[in-house]
Amino acid sequence: MAYVRKTIDCWRFYCDYGRGWELEIIEYTRSAMLENRRVYLENSPYPLEIVRGRERISNDTKTHTD
Repeated sequence: MAYVRKTIDCWRFYCDYGRGWELEIIEYTRSAMLENRRVYLENSPYPLEIVRGRERISNDTKTHTD
């Protein structure tokens, strides 16, 4: 039986609007993360934090590709 991956890598964007860190978006590809990071840094005066993590792949969804 072949190995079936149970998680997928993701990048979570957190922004602090003065009330604590809030989750903005989740990206599943590195290129999308880099593009959104560039856009956020150009247009937002608020601090941005990017955290790399993993999400469980549900049984009804094969992959999270964009």
